Amino acid sequence: MSLALKPLLLFLVLCALNPLPSVESAIPFITTLQNLRGISRGQNADGVGILRIYLKSLGYQVNEKSPSDNNFDANDESALKQYQAFHGLHTSGVVDDQTIETMSLPRCGIPDITATPNPNPNPNGLSSSPPQNYSYFPGNPKWSKFNLKYRVTANPSNVAVSLNVLRQVLSNALNTWRQNNSFTFNETTGVSDIVAGFQRLSHGDGNPFDGRGGVLAHAFAPQDGRMHLDADERWSTTGISPTIDLETVCLHELGHNLGLGHSNDPNAVMAPTYAGVRRTLRQDDKDGLNNLYGF
Repeated sequence: MSLALKPLLLFLVLCALNPLPSVESAIPFITTLQNLRGISRGQNADGVGILRIYLKSLGYQVNEKSPSDNNFDANDESALKQYQAFHGLHTSGVVDDQTIETMSLPRCGIPDITATPNPNPNPNGLSSSPPQNYSYFPGNPKWSKFNLKYRVTANPSNVAVSLNVLRQVLSNALNTWRQNNSFTFNETTGVSDIVAGFQRLSHGDGNPFDGRGGVLAHAFAPQDGRMHLDADERWSTTGISPTIDLETVCLHELGHNLGLGHSNDPNAVMAPTYAGVRRTLRQDDKDGLNNLYGF
């Protein structure tokens, strides 16, 4: 399955119980998860098929079965354990409270397992060494130059922040990524390497947004450089609940634009879920970029 189709599957999961998504369209999926609380291998419950599609959309290996097949089998258990391991949860293979909480978090639309895993997850083979949890896109795409141009696109209607706010936030996030490496970033109104902007629902790239909640944004690997932010979210420059901190999300999506996949370090900027304001790169984020480009 192509990378482009996986966010589409995630959208379909979140809308499965609500075919015309509203600004609260992630809520039906959360309700499905709550209905599955405690389910384990060999049991049946409404929503197992939706969970299976969700796991598949994030890159986890599940069998091809009808969405109406609600038997939670050994393959489903294995995929759930892989999800739990990636997100630092207890690998029970049971839909427990921690799993429901994590799956209910807003997140990036890029799958967890799209990417080339770090070939050296434990430096020097020593168990006492800190793990390197970053990953890359298939084929390890990267920019062939270090002086990148960027611009923002015009806002659609009813976005919570202005275009000038997005410009400033994007500049802040780019300045964070340029530290201790060879990258420079210059804003332009013309031909650009990185193009960021707000989009709503289906917006022409095969990766439709789902309204408020669920998927917050997605971005494309080099040499593409597009970054799309869901126009229906409660964006802010503070991240005070229930708003979403725009700079935190831009910082994450720019990591994808530079060639990084998701990290299974829950504290890394490149972790796939949004858990509040996070504007400082972790060592795992820095190592991922530096090792990709040889800085």
